Amino acid sequence: RRVLLSLSSQEMLGLWLGCVSLALDGYLMQTLPAPKAYFLLHTWTRAALDVRANGFQPEMEAIGERGLQMKKMAEGLPRLSAEANILGACERGSMKFDALAEPHASVAERLSKTQLYAALSAGKGSALAFVSRWSDHVSIDACVVNPSYLIAGEGAERALIRHVVQEALDDGIRSIQLRPTGFQLDGDTFYAPCGFYPGEDIEGGLLVYRA
Repeated sequence: RRVLLSLSSQEMLGLWLGCVSLALDGYLMQTLPAPKAYFLLHTWTRAALDVRANGFQPEMEAIGERGLQMKKMAEGLPRLSAEANILGACERGSMKFDALAEPHASVAERLSKTQLYAALSAGKGSALAFVSRWSDHVSIDACVVNPSYLIAGEGAERALIRHVVQEALDDGIRSIQLRPTGFQLDGDTFYAPCGFYPGEDIEGGLLVYRA
């Protein structure tokens, strides 16, 4: 009990998630089991929807452009939450990737190769990413921040992306791509500090990593 009381809020969260953590840039970097990632995404979805339902509040971050950002997140988070729920069901064996119905059947192969990464903090913003590993590349298919900390979450998202990139490079993978969710205000340019830029001859708005 004395050990638990001496832990920081970040470390307590890491223990609750039951994952091995790596401290980086003030965040706990973790690979999450799908059910726990689903819990976070479900919580964030409710938070975004609540902000939208409460309307204009000048003391909140989500005003002006940030209000539009919150609107996009409230619209997009349910899809990510549903995908995490499917991953959890497949982990438990209650669903199979090759038996998914639409709209998820079309992304079943990607989901079967997906791991969920998180950069967690206490009051500094947090982010979660869907990362699929293929034979010849790694793809960051979605990345989202805690909507309760929109501005602070920008740092968490970039730190998480850098962590995923470094892990891929350490594994000898040089082809890394990222699919923007459209949640960040600066669009594709938000990811330039992490080394991601529009690629030539790549469809679907994918960004590619350039060392």
